[in-house]
Amino acid sequence: MNKLILIVLLITFQYSIAQRRYVPGFIYFQNKDSVEGKIKDNLAFSQKKIKFIDKIGVVKKYSTKQITGYSKLGISKYLSIPTQTLFDGFRFMEVLEDGDLTLLKYMKTYSSGPNYGVNSYGGGHVSSYGGGNQMRGSNTAIYLYIKKNGATLKIDRVPHIGFKNLMLEYISDDLEVKKLVEEKSLTYSDVNLIIRKYNDNKRKSRINP
Repeated sequence: MNKLILIVLLITFQYSIAQRRYVPGFIYFQNKDSVEGKIKDNLAFSQKKIKFIDKIGVVKKYSTKQITGYSKLGISKYLSIPTQTLFDGFRFMEVLEDGDLTLLKYMKTYSSGPNYGVNSYGGGHVSSYGGGNQMRGSNTAIYLYIKKNGATLKIDRVPHIGFKNLMLEYISDDLEVKKLVEEKSLTYSDVNLIIRKYNDNKRKSRINP
């Protein structure tokens, strides 16, 4: 009897731990509808699917083909975005900056390998997030993508090499930000600031045309 009770308690504990990984949020569909519930993801290992519990407790799985994105705790937002890799399809990416230009983060975990010693915030290196050198044993790559909203949807991965030329394709209609990028006052490490400033200027121009 004691063994049975122990097994039941262990199963209950494991289920409780699993449930804690679900957080309140919304999923979004192509028709602009949204559904509230609880969401669980693990983007370091799976960027194509999430789990969702609706208000009546039904557990479902959604892929990048079924929803346009989701949000968690009213704080973080994720969109289904094409990675532009042959046969690679769409991935859920976290929104870092949002507006006329959107900056997105995509994580990919590789099998453990040697310490490559590359530096890296974004750009597709095996690295730690934030611009430092790769930590020994790290196997997570972080890629940054930029998306321009409007009549024509434009998406590119943000590179280290060729950063200025790519960025000028996106921000050339903002003379202030364009100048800062051209003269390299703002560079790759300032990509969040560049996009935030561009979006702020766009919002101000609509308020005060």
